[in-house]
Amino acid sequence: MPNVTPPNSASARAPGQWLGTPVRGTLKGALATLVLLLLAMLFWLLIEQFRETLAHKRQYSINYSADLADHISLSMALRAEVALNLLPAHAPLANRQQLQALVHQMRQSLPSLQSVALLNPNGEVLIDSGGISPDAAYLRDWIKHNRARKRTDGYYFSNSSDAGTAYLLLNKRGHDPQGYWLLRMSPDLLHNLTRQNTLADRPQWRIENTQTRNVLGHSAATMASAAPLSPQDEANTVLLTPLSHSDWQLRGLFDADEVVAQLLPGLIGKCLLGLLFALLPVVALVNMRRRQRQVHEGRRRYYDIFEGTGVALCVMDLSGLPGFLEREQLYDSNALKQWMNHNPEQRRQLCEQLRITEVNQVALHLLDVDSGAGAWMKLISGCPTNTSAISYQVIEAVLNHQQQLELEITLVDANGQDQHLWLVLRLPDNRCEYHAVILSISDITSRKLIELSLQERESFWSDVVRTVPDHLYVQDVISQRMIFSNHHLGHTLGYNATELQQMGAYFWELLLHPEDAEQYHRSRQQQRHGGYAHLLQCQLRFRHSNGVWRRFDIREQALARDAYDQVTRIVGVAKDITDQIEASESLRDSEQRYRMLAESISDVIFSTNNTLKLNYVSPSVQSVLGFDAAWVFKNGWQSTIANPQQLAGVYSLMERVSNALDNPEQLSALRTQLDTQLFVFDCLRADGRKIPIELRLVLVWDENDAFEGILGVGRDISQQRRAEKDLRMAATVFEHSTSAILITDPAGYIVQANEAFTRVSGYAVSQVLDQLPSMLTVDEQQQAHLQYVLKQLHQHNTWEGEVWLKRLNGEHYPAWVGITAVFDDEGDLASYVCFFSDISERKASEQRIHRLAYYDALTHLPNRTLFQDRLHTALQQAERNKSWVVLMFLDLDRFKPINDSLGHAAGDRMLKDMAIRLLACVDNDDTVARMGGDEFTLLLQPRATRDMALNRAISVAEQILASLVQPFVLESREFFVTASIGIALSPQDGNELSQLMKNADTAMYHAKERGKNNFQFYQADMNASALERLELESDLRHALEQQEFILYYQPQFSGDGKRLTGAEALLRWNHPRRGLVPPGDFIPVLEELGLVVDVGDWVLAESCRQLKHWHQAKVRVPKVSVNISARQFSDGQLGTRIATILKETGLPPACLELELTESILMREVSEALQILASLKNLGLSIAVDDFGTGYSSLNYLKQFPIDVLKIDRTFVDGLPEGEQDAQIARAIIAMAHSLNLAVIAEGVETHEQLDFLREHGCDEVQGYLFGRPMPARQFEARFSPESLPVFE
Repeated sequence: MPNVTPPNSASARAPGQWLGTPVRGTLKGALATLVLLLLAMLFWLLIEQFRETLAHKRQYSINYSADLADHISLSMALRAEVALNLLPAHAPLANRQQLQALVHQMRQSLPSLQSVALLNPNGEVLIDSGGISPDAAYLRDWIKHNRARKRTDGYYFSNSSDAGTAYLLLNKRGHDPQGYWLLRMSPDLLHNLTRQNTLADRPQWRIENTQTRNVLGHSAATMASAAPLSPQDEANTVLLTPLSHSDWQLRGLFDADEVVAQLLPGLIGKCLLGLLFALLPVVALVNMRRRQRQVHEGRRRYYDIFEGTGVALCVMDLSGLPGFLEREQLYDSNALKQWMNHNPEQRRQLCEQLRITEVNQVALHLLDVDSGAGAWMKLISGCPTNTSAISYQVIEAVLNHQQQLELEITLVDANGQDQHLWLVLRLPDNRCEYHAVILSISDITSRKLIELSLQERESFWSDVVRTVPDHLYVQDVISQRMIFSNHHLGHTLGYNATELQQMGAYFWELLLHPEDAEQYHRSRQQQRHGGYAHLLQCQLRFRHSNGVWRRFDIREQALARDAYDQVTRIVGVAKDITDQIEASESLRDSEQRYRMLAESISDVIFSTNNTLKLNYVSPSVQSVLGFDAAWVFKNGWQSTIANPQQLAGVYSLMERVSNALDNPEQLSALRTQLDTQLFVFDCLRADGRKIPIELRLVLVWDENDAFEGILGVGRDISQQRRAEKDLRMAATVFEHSTSAILITDPAGYIVQANEAFTRVSGYAVSQVLDQLPSMLTVDEQQQAHLQYVLKQLHQHNTWEGEVWLKRLNGEHYPAWVGITAVFDDEGDLASYVCFFSDISERKASEQRIHRLAYYDALTHLPNRTLFQDRLHTALQQAERNKSWVVLMFLDLDRFKPINDSLGHAAGDRMLKDMAIRLLACVDNDDTVARMGGDEFTLLLQPRATRDMALNRAISVAEQILASLVQPFVLESREFFVTASIGIALSPQDGNELSQLMKNADTAMYHAKERGKNNFQFYQADMNASALERLELESDLRHALEQQEFILYYQPQFSGDGKRLTGAEALLRWNHPRRGLVPPGDFIPVLEELGLVVDVGDWVLAESCRQLKHWHQAKVRVPKVSVNISARQFSDGQLGTRIATILKETGLPPACLELELTESILMREVSEALQILASLKNLGLSIAVDDFGTGYSSLNYLKQFPIDVLKIDRTFVDGLPEGEQDAQIARAIIAMAHSLNLAVIAEGVETHEQLDFLREHGCDEVQGYLFGRPMPARQFEARFSPESLPVFE
């Protein structure tokens, strides 16, 4: 580097001196060997320590297990001693209550104690505090065969077979030592014995039964149940020691793998730590070698960066400058200026303190010098006479402690051109680094030239903007202040400075047109709310000083945005377009007139020049042919001709004209010979459609009789041809139309008629010619209606409507008539065209549709739609007239059985007869409607007072009920039905249609609840009862989920009353608010809601479960009877569900009896036989409930597989005094016994009834005499074996 100042001696040392003396190979090998030996010794010590720790852990586990076994044995002995001290030694316990009191007293000292039992020497339980001893057999066997217990004295511990109970057996003390005390304790006894062992790293152990080898407890936690000893525990056993005085032993465990897994991380960590310390010397050697390489690499990189960065760089040495300034006492810029002015001879000495030590090649090339001295001469020397010198600025930056100096200088290159340079000098904070300060130099000549050019352009455009006549302005959106405007709007509008000052800064808002001001302020408000997302583009009117409104077109754009992309400034252009708008409006008017003229000409106009070249085509070619004018110029007219042969005449004409162009005489002859030439072509449109074109050609001459060209006019004659075709088609339609058509002259006289007219009216055409059409109309409507038709024709030129006409034979018929006025091309009335058709069939169809839409097809009474319409009208009239409306809802009772049994045809006949009877009970102006099914409604005409309405309603209701006394004769048989009627009055019961109908419907259902065959007026509390019914239904839907249903059980006894034979399960609903709800209130609702199957299945399951529980509790209830509903019986899945329930509960099938009513069995006899057979196959007992009250057919008794007949309580109530009841009861009992059926009588309440039934051989009895229905708990307590009553 010849241009760089030579470095000093310290920087010129060789690379080897920088790195130092290299380390010898032998020394490195010795160090490496030493490290390996130390590492191997460290690993050996760690492995030996690991083995010793493992052996210590194993020994510790053995010792711990042995100590724990001793501890547990001592604790067991302590608890046995405590128990012996608490047990009575001499006074024996007399009963279980004393023993239970003893247990309660001992539980204070022994919390795990559950119960205490006294055993005899053979192990049999003498008395037990828990009552029944379920483990008596196990205890007897254990005491008899346990030899280990016989080798101990005083006490012995053991556990049950399932480890659910711990036993403490104590030898009985006192005067009668024969026997044992047995203490039953909870399984947490072992946990309490080992509770003191709370070490975090305690060894593992197991306590197990030596007989069963089941693990009873372990070190981890209390076990929920016993578990067999695992093979892994046997493999890990290090100590097995028995626990004295017990069947238990403690097994100490040591899991070597687990201990190794715990110790292995520490061993690995120590090995890694030793390896780390062993590698430190090696790392130090490697690091030293790496640093030496970094030094060499740093120097090489610095040189590469310095030379290859592409930026001109100079290294300056300013280390002597601060000392020089201190010697001269220069501390600020003012002192420096004064010093330089007073000491010009020392300026060079000051500049010599700024030395350039290094310059890269880019800087040499940029400064056009060959060394650092040349660069110093250009940049430093000569200040301040040399304008490009920077020495003064550098010295001033050092004085002011600037961190960076940026300045621009101008040099002159070798070509004499200005060279603009940008210099950046970064001064270090530390003065000791002043010996190497980097100066970067950038050539900004091109950028400077661009800036100068931009300044010139800016000056140019500034002048242009100010000379533009439009108003350009810049406005700040925040302050609404006008920042710039090339013209003053006020001056443009003719106002002077004084007037503008009086109006203020926002004068333009005062000059706005009132109609535009509101829009302007609204737009500005929207801009402020929307962040100026939509800028102003509108036209505003400002008042000129002369009073004229000038219109300005305002257009704004965003000029500046802030950091949040919000518009801060807008630039706008306001252009005075008043004159332009006036000119545009004038031009628009002219253009509109000419455009209308041009658009009114649909013909295609074209012309040629005097050389027969096409020079103009009118735009109408687009609408006629679908091609634009440019296409015609490019392709020529011949491209649109479908048949080229049609061009022969045109070509002949063109040839004659072309031949005469050079001969004036021939041209003159053509002018006289050729008139307008007419041609017809078939042309192809752009869409491929072919149209006929009529072309007229004429030669054009100027005022000097010189030939100018040919003018052509093409006209689309497709419409003309289509019109001709339409005329032919119209004539065809006129003659063959199915509608009658008449044509009259403007005066109304018939001038023509088609054949259909004769067919419809019967008149011949010759009979009506020159006659007025009024001869065809019905006389009654002629005057008024015809005047209306003529008026419509004069106003609208057309009329359509329905008119009654008469035929030649005098028959009247409805016709649909249409009359249209026809005008000629001048707009004068030419004729009237009248068409009409016979619509008799359509009118009949409309009447049929109307009846179907508004009348019931069966009874021909008004249907729901028509009835509601009449009711709505009646309510409106009643509201206006202050009158009362009567609405009646009627529903037939027991209609469904007749309809189901006799068929729908018979039911329809009954409904027709019912409609006739209802019509006979009301006046002609009253309305009787059928709402659907067997429901009817009656609307009586309004009455002036409430009393009159009530009396009328009562009278009609009584007539209806009286009319139903007569039977209906269907299929030669008489049937009687009744009706339930609900009555509502308006306005008393509601003014709205829906409310009044709902109230009448509610009253009708209330009549049904009152026993049917009556009428009820609506009352306000009816809705309350209906609401209560809805609440009942809602609560029933959730009762099963919320377990609100319970079962009561009523006992059943043998006929002599001495033996309990079963119980009948009866469903009760324990409502959370209403308490026990009677079955009659909710069971019918269950059937209506379809929930009876789910609830019935629950009753079956709960009854079977309860009976199974009684059997387990030794309550001897042989069977349970469950009532089955009709829906349960007939759904086809009863047998499957009962089989599932019996399987789940484990109840024998013979213990379940199903009670069915006669009506259930007699619905579908064949289906009932199949279901009963499947139930009998399960082993169930079948009973017929309420026998004698339904279809008491003796035939089904021998067909159905029945086991029991149940005499209904209605026959038992009259026993023994009632002779008929007694005869029925004796007959039922005798008949049942003859058929091998058992008999049970329900409702037995007195001893006399019991004696009668027992005397006549009734098998079982049931009633309040033996017990009311009661909950299961009360039933169990009452009928346990100790308290079972006997009735004699």
